[in-house]
Amino acid sequence: MSEKPLRRVLLSNDDGIDAPGMALLADIAALLADEVWIVAPATDKSGVSNSVSLREPVRVEPRGPRRYAVHGTPADCVTLAVRHLMKDAPPDVLLSGINSGSNIGFETVLSGTVGAAITGVLLGIPSVALSQDKPQDAAPEWQVAEQFCLPVLARLLEDGLPEGCCLNVNFPHLPVEAIKGVKVSRQGIGKVKGLFVTPTTDPHGEEYFWIRVEHGVTALPAHSEVAAVADGYISVTPLTFERTDRDAWDKLASRFNQG
Repeated sequence: MSEKPLRRVLLSNDDGIDAPGMALLADIAALLADEVWIVAPATDKSGVSNSVSLREPVRVEPRGPRRYAVHGTPADCVTLAVRHLMKDAPPDVLLSGINSGSNIGFETVLSGTVGAAITGVLLGIPSVALSQDKPQDAAPEWQVAEQFCLPVLARLLEDGLPEGCCLNVNFPHLPVEAIKGVKVSRQGIGKVKGLFVTPTTDPHGEEYFWIRVEHGVTALPAHSEVAAVADGYISVTPLTFERTDRDAWDKLASRFNQG
C-alpha cells in the first residue's frame, strides 16, 4: 500500500488496552493511517455490550502519545475519544478489537467489542469490529488475523464504509492455508445456547457466582456468520441498531394499529 488511506484512526476494544489483540491491531492500523489513537478500557470489560457509565465518574489515564486507558466501558472509551480527546479532529474510522474469541450471532448483543463499534456509529464515525475465533477455553491463535486483517480492511475501505451500520468481522480458527476468502453474512443466532450460573464460596465462606455463556452450535443457517466461519471464510456482517422482528410486528400491528 503506497499511500495510507486514512488520516486518523481510533482503536478501542473490550479486552483491555494491554490485550494482545490490541497490540496486533495497532500494528495493522499504523499501516493504514497517519495517526493511530488508542482509547481502550484499563481492564477487561468483556460482555458489557454498549453500556455507558451514566451514574459514576469515568477516569482517563494517559499511557503515552495518543494512548489512553479508560476506567470505564468500551462505549465510554469511544464517547470520550470522539467527544473530548479527539473533538477538534475526530477519527476517520473506528476499529474495535481484535477480540480474543468470536463475536457471532447472539454474542454480538453481549460484546463490548461490537458495542464500541455501535457507539462509533451512533456518534457518526464509520466503525468496524474485529474478532479472532477460538475454542471456548483455549488461548487464541492470531495467525489468520495477522495474515488477513490488513487486506480485508484495505478492501473494505476502498469504496468507503457503509453509513448507518458497523461491520462485524470474524476471522476463523483455522490454518492460514484453509481460509477460502471473505463472505458477507447475516448475524443469525450463532453459537450461544444460553447463560448458566456457577455458585462458589470465598475464603470467608460467603457465596458468590460466576455467570458464563453456554456455547453449542445446533444448526448452520445459510448465509449466517457461524456457517461462513465454519466453512473457512472471514465473515463480514453489517449490523444496525434495528432489532424489530418483522413477523411479530406484522401480527401485533394488525391487532393494535387499526385505523
